[in-house]
Amino acid sequence: MRAYPGEVDSKPTEIAREGLEAWRKGDFETIEEILDPNVEWHATEPGEWDCHGRDDVMQTLRERHEQGFAKGDLQFLEGGEHAVIVVAHPSEIGGPDWPSETATVMQFRNERVVSMQDYRTEAEAIAAVEQR
Repeated sequence: MRAYPGEVDSKPTEIAREGLEAWRKGDFETIEEILDPNVEWHATEPGEWDCHGRDDVMQTLRERHEQGFAKGDLQFLEGGEHAVIVVAHPSEIGGPDWPSETATVMQFRNERVVSMQDYRTEAEAIAAVEQR
């Protein structure tokens, strides 16, 4: 698989864009609909930031929305046939205690997000996708 930077129109990208746009607006029902009930969200390092299941992911998304992170710019990159890479810049919203860049690889199955893996940078996420 190859990651292709830039604007993409694949089905996973469309679903990710719609879901994250709903999150920006505080429409948690819509984002919840695109998450598989057993979705996993893994932080860059295993630990307390990991989320197991839709309810856990939704709790984190609600917290991040309350903290203002929904206002941040997002970039969507092709991550292969069933994946999307979403690049964010948390420090722009959360300040210097947050990373300047993160990238999350969202894996899809049957038009639902089944896993999300955070990486420290866009380059790390692209390298991970290319190794699959």
